[in-house]
Amino acid sequence: MNRTDERTAQCEVRLPDLGEVNKVTIVAWLKKEGEMLAAGEDLLEVETEKTTFVIDAPKAGKLLRIAKQEGERVRLDDLLAEIG
Repeated sequence: MNRTDERTAQCEVRLPDLGEVNKVTIVAWLKKEGEMLAAGEDLLEVETEKTTFVIDAPKAGKLLRIAKQEGERVRLDDLLAEIG
């Protein structure tokens, strides 16, 4: 799920629903803060108990902030990053 603030065109990247999983861990950020992203570009990898998923950038822009670090456990709808 991603939320966009129309006033600033800033987009929140949140953990999407990955099905019936309880444990999701951020494995790797594929981009660094300050880097430019294309919409649909691979942004980070997360791991569940059974598989690894790649989460892509919901929009083009600059990766303004990484809110959760590699190794952290996250839950559905947790804020992962902000793109502006």
